[in-house]
Amino acid sequence: MKKTLCLLLFFLFFSAGFAQTVLENLPPSVSWFQINTPNFRILYPEGFDLEAQRIAGTMERLYRAEVRTLSGRPFKTSIVMQSRAAQSNAFVSILPRRAEFFTMPAQNYNFIGNNEWLDMIATHELRHILQFAHANRGISRIAYYLAGNYGLSAVSSLAVPQWFWEGDAVATETALTTTGRGEIPHFGLVLRTNFLEGRVFNYHKQYLGSYKHFIPDHYVLGYHLVSYLRWKTGDPLVWDRITADAWKWSLVPFTFSNAVREETGMPITKLYREMAKDLRGMWEVSDSVKETPARRVSPRSTTAYTDYLYPQVLRDGSVLAMKSGIADIDQIVLVSPDDDRKLAVIGLLYETGSLSAGGTRIVWNEYRFNPRWRRNTSTVIVAYDKKTKRKWDVTGPRSRYAGAAISPDGTKVVTLSSDTTFRHNLVLLDVESGRQLRVFNNPTNALYSMFRWSENGSLIVSLKTTSEGKSVVTIDPATGEEKEILPPSERNIGYPLLTDRYLVYNAAFNGIDNIEAYDMETGITRQLTQSRYGSYNPELSSDGTQLYFNRQGRDGMDIVTMPFKPESGIPINPADSKPDPLASALVAQESNFLAEVNNTSQPTAYPSRRYSKLSGLVNPYTWGPYIDNSLAQVDVGFTSQDVLSTTRVSAGYRYDIIERTGEVHAELSYQGWYPIINAGVRYGRREDESTLSLGSESRRRVDFAWDEIGVSGGISVPLLLTRSKYLTTLTISNSVGLTMTRDFGSTITTNTGTVIEGTDRYVPANDTLFFLYRDITDYGKLISNHFSVSYTHALKQSHRDIYPKFAQFLDFESFSTPFGGDYKGWQWTASGTLFFPGLFRHHSVYVSGGYQESLERVELDAYAFRNRLIKPRGYSYPQNTQFFTVSGNYAFPVWYPDIALGPFLNIQRVKLNLFFDYGEGEGQEYYYNFDSGRVYVLDTGTRYQSAGAELTFDVNFFRTLPQFEIGVRAVRTEPNVFTTGGWVYELLIGNIPL
Repeated sequence: MKKTLCLLLFFLFFSAGFAQTVLENLPPSVSWFQINTPNFRILYPEGFDLEAQRIAGTMERLYRAEVRTLSGRPFKTSIVMQSRAAQSNAFVSILPRRAEFFTMPAQNYNFIGNNEWLDMIATHELRHILQFAHANRGISRIAYYLAGNYGLSAVSSLAVPQWFWEGDAVATETALTTTGRGEIPHFGLVLRTNFLEGRVFNYHKQYLGSYKHFIPDHYVLGYHLVSYLRWKTGDPLVWDRITADAWKWSLVPFTFSNAVREETGMPITKLYREMAKDLRGMWEVSDSVKETPARRVSPRSTTAYTDYLYPQVLRDGSVLAMKSGIADIDQIVLVSPDDDRKLAVIGLLYETGSLSAGGTRIVWNEYRFNPRWRRNTSTVIVAYDKKTKRKWDVTGPRSRYAGAAISPDGTKVVTLSSDTTFRHNLVLLDVESGRQLRVFNNPTNALYSMFRWSENGSLIVSLKTTSEGKSVVTIDPATGEEKEILPPSERNIGYPLLTDRYLVYNAAFNGIDNIEAYDMETGITRQLTQSRYGSYNPELSSDGTQLYFNRQGRDGMDIVTMPFKPESGIPINPADSKPDPLASALVAQESNFLAEVNNTSQPTAYPSRRYSKLSGLVNPYTWGPYIDNSLAQVDVGFTSQDVLSTTRVSAGYRYDIIERTGEVHAELSYQGWYPIINAGVRYGRREDESTLSLGSESRRRVDFAWDEIGVSGGISVPLLLTRSKYLTTLTISNSVGLTMTRDFGSTITTNTGTVIEGTDRYVPANDTLFFLYRDITDYGKLISNHFSVSYTHALKQSHRDIYPKFAQFLDFESFSTPFGGDYKGWQWTASGTLFFPGLFRHHSVYVSGGYQESLERVELDAYAFRNRLIKPRGYSYPQNTQFFTVSGNYAFPVWYPDIALGPFLNIQRVKLNLFFDYGEGEGQEYYYNFDSGRVYVLDTGTRYQSAGAELTFDVNFFRTLPQFEIGVRAVRTEPNVFTTGGWVYELLIGNIPL
């Protein structure tokens, strides 16, 4: 049983979709350079030399520190500096082996802390590089030898949960940087809230997620589990031993939990419960604090987790905020204690941790995309005017602006420009036109963040991060003069607000974020709020008498208000704040390692030289066997992709499980030009099986077999057109294919057992008539052209939405034979799906339909392309030359059970879809009497109609994050010329994320 289960898991996780994908890269005009160090190769675009040199030294220094607590020596890894991408992110992959650093610094102080951006992501991502090296042992190493990096990636991800991968990286980031996320209370805010509110969910729900409750992601769970066990045991190598054992036996079911039990004496579920109990004990001390009285001004009408973030008070006293949550997409709302009113829906938000309003206007940042080049992205400033209800982009689609603060009169906006060479400058813009009014000098290239205008609009206040720490400064927008209010320190201050006398801001004290006020006349710091979980984002009323802020509650962030009396706050000394026990343990365990590394000399600079894209085009990263998404084909071969993601090559032997035939194949996709160039070649044996019947007494089985050579080539232009709340794509493709057939043979078995051999695609249907199989070729050349256009336009979805509230998915395809050859045929298909909201929240109505028409031809050289439309559910069908179909569906959630059946199955959501399908087909089948020369025609036109229901379950298997959709379908079909109708029951396996 164990051996069978291991094999099942092996093939399940080795299933891979190697279909054509759009690689994310930069245009060919970008020149690349490289720096080689003992353990890394830094690839960077022209102009990024200074930071590339610095990151080369940083990576080598961090490598010597991080390898002390996670054994394994990685292969030399390429670090690709993506300086033209506006995301503040990074990742590591071994498909192929590389790391990509997106160099745009984050603005949100609850993410970046006081760190230098590149140092922070280097610390985090290096840990992932070491994790993959550590995983390459035992059975995982065998998987690597058999299937390359894909094999290693699949079994290592199966063996060890994703929360460890990310939690261990966050723990390392916390130990080796000035303020890693583990030291920032906001990072674990929701976990803390849930635990202290009595929501200590079971391990499966806490890790795998929920549609019923808001669960912090696996980064948060992972950090707390990893740091907790290191704190509990005092052993920095405890996870090194656990994961070494788990990865050594990676295909043994529940190997990770077994390794945890071996090390700690308890399974992972019990370790989680112990952690929850101990963390509640730590946190309940501060939980006894009485909260500062404040009046709630945002609604709280549902238990669905909802945040009303970044309150902004306009001159008329109205309060705007950003609403988001488990059931809502990001939107700007006007709030009151009883309700909220939607003003504008935010597009793809560039998260800065702030909003800004002035006059009647509010501004924020969104992403914009180069239509073709996925690694060339932008961030723009978007404005909305509450009075005129107008929404517009303040800046152009190619700008790189992070953060936005609008002046109190609503005419100017200050922002940070971060260019592709890592230079940062505060910039003053006109809100209406986006015209630059002033660029402020930044000779030290400090990072300015969370800038805001003073209450009277005469100054700009900003956080300023340098190698010395984070300070708070003011800048005169007229002269550019800068003055320091708070000197640099390691305290993670955020969201500054400046009045004539006070600097108000967020900061953590004793592990809780609260709002403090610094008296610029006396130098005294006072805490203005006391919160159970945290208070954030201070804002003053227009008359300066009321303080508005966010306060974390059981079901999300509320907006509350209280009188602004800073002199009544509690005086505090920030130096008296108690450190977090878990983070302190990590820092103590790593400090000796880091000190040793810092005392080790290393080169001040490494040689740099131009990088030739041609030199890395051949880069095999996966080989051996894998199964495609359909589970119908097994491939033994290799796949290659360069680290700049311009070229993908695959080749091998493919076995079709259904046909029981094999072929050799090779494919090339070059994506370094604006149009993607695709080419492929294949050669192998083909087989097909069919049933031919002119009546119950003349039923015949038909088997075909032949050798086939196929050559194809084409271009594709995939465009990403998103610039609003709608996710929009357009893809235009055209390809030409050549199919050559030889050694064609047919075998016809009659119902009496007689066997008839043939060499053509027309076969005897009875003693006098022959039937032509028009969808296969039996000789010569089929030269075909395939043109397609695909368009998608879909509203963003909340976590609970099954489908978008509004969306359009439209497709057009055309097949033809315009270039000659031995066959003639054409077919075109138009199809689409439209989505609309249902009667209640998260309900969806969607209508699908399509029309297809193809060549009707009696001649023997006719070729029929395969059907591209789906007929109504419950039917199988012949080929039609004309077909129309329409389907109406109503889908809705039934239950959010959050039920775990042991470690095997976790059920998150139950859904029901009610449907009605209708279709009409027209077509003819031809039967040939070659003796008389006559052709007989059989009309295949008919009507299809069915209705039924689909009950589906969103589930996780074996404690793994990928979510599967499984279910059943019951459909009632109406009779037509091909079927007597009746009930049909089917098993559904959809949304398989392989």
